[in-house]
Amino acid sequence: MIPLSQSHPQTPLVLVVDDTPEILALIHSLLQGSYQVKSANSGKKGLQIAQSDPAPDLILLDIMMPGMDGYAVCSALKSDARTRDIPVIFMTAISDIENEEKGFALGAVDYVTKPIGPSLLLARARAHIAAHAQRRSLEGMFRDVIEFAPVIFLIADEDLRIVQTNVQAEQHFGYQRAELLGMGLHALLPEGPQFMRQTSTRLNTAPGEGKTDTNPELSCRRKDGSLFPGSATFSRLETLHGSLHTVVLMNATDKKETLNKLSQSQESLRELAAINETARENERKHIAREVHDELGQVMTALRMSLSLMPMQFGTHIPGLTESVDAMKALVDRAIKGVRNIATVLRPEALNMGLVPAIEWLRDEFLRHNAVRCLVECRGYTDPIDEMRAMLIYRIVQESLTNISRYAQANEVRILVHFTPREIDVSITDDGRGFDPGEVMIRKTFGLLGMRERALTLGGDLMILSRPGRGTTIAVKVPLKRPIAESTP
Repeated sequence: MIPLSQSHPQTPLVLVVDDTPEILALIHSLLQGSYQVKSANSGKKGLQIAQSDPAPDLILLDIMMPGMDGYAVCSALKSDARTRDIPVIFMTAISDIENEEKGFALGAVDYVTKPIGPSLLLARARAHIAAHAQRRSLEGMFRDVIEFAPVIFLIADEDLRIVQTNVQAEQHFGYQRAELLGMGLHALLPEGPQFMRQTSTRLNTAPGEGKTDTNPELSCRRKDGSLFPGSATFSRLETLHGSLHTVVLMNATDKKETLNKLSQSQESLRELAAINETARENERKHIAREVHDELGQVMTALRMSLSLMPMQFGTHIPGLTESVDAMKALVDRAIKGVRNIATVLRPEALNMGLVPAIEWLRDEFLRHNAVRCLVECRGYTDPIDEMRAMLIYRIVQESLTNISRYAQANEVRILVHFTPREIDVSITDDGRGFDPGEVMIRKTFGLLGMRERALTLGGDLMILSRPGRGTTIAVKVPLKRPIAESTP
């Protein structure tokens, strides 16, 4: 069964797992002002605490521990439905790439090497706790959308046994929720062996693909044995919890009214996605500002202090100048890292408008790729709202990333065309191309994310590509439709 959301304490809870008492004490003192903190000096004890109630909102996990090491703890956490969604940050003295890749492969969200910088650890902990809280909130909202939708939702496992449903299913079929959970779909949709084979074929299509049966003669059986006609949409979803099969069922006796309500429900889902996108971009902007203003200022002040040390003590302490120079080099690297993180989260070029931001993306693309890249702007160029500019920027950014990774192109052209009513943006390359249908089946969430961003803006995205013929990503976005950011 899909777990329902659990109550969490108002103050986030952080679990620190490390076999070094000094590290536990240091992190406890660092976090206790802002968070609840629990500590464990072994992997086994840390796993027990993580599986207890309330579950932590973040786990800081050492790797090198006797008995059960950090990798084993993380693997156990991610294999348990109660703990798999808790963000894990590895803290370790191991700094080689192989171990870092292993940590991320096991499901960690971050990897911090010792000695740990307090400001950096606080910034990362704050960011991951905020993202985790937002994800829990969004999951709760989506559960509410399913629960109160004006259609029947039946979600089944690989054996076609119901694992989640909603109040409409109870009302239409006459069963209590506890009776429906675990019931086979065939008990509610008894169309005989031939129909069930067709249903299984529909349910086992590739991830992302679905088929619709709008046959009004589809019979649905209530608990009392009576039947009602219905039409259904069957789809298969590949999730972190395994394969799930979704049936969205409408009572065909009230089809016209139900279709209207379904349209409203879909619009609500789209608005919810828009709210999520807006919240995510606002959080990125907030984190970028925090990293740049707080951590950046601390690092700059530290470098200035280091620069003064040789003038104050250089003649009295042998070797001080060389040591300070080495520390300054490390601080410079940290400052550069802070700037890069802030730029990725929230590019400063967006403050000058969409076209300068796209030109900045072009320049960054040229720095890392031996590919010709041209940007052309046409037509109406009045400023557009920040969220619209940001989402279009993300689409262009994802397109250039895909070109860099897969296209093997020699030339890229980006056309931004403004009209009084819409913005048309196209990204065209002369690379090896691909079959869009096959790529979508292979769970290419980058393309799916671009399409969802366009839909969030009330626009549309087209993917034109053929093997050996290059690719064009074209997005059309209306200028006048308000999006989530402007919704009160």
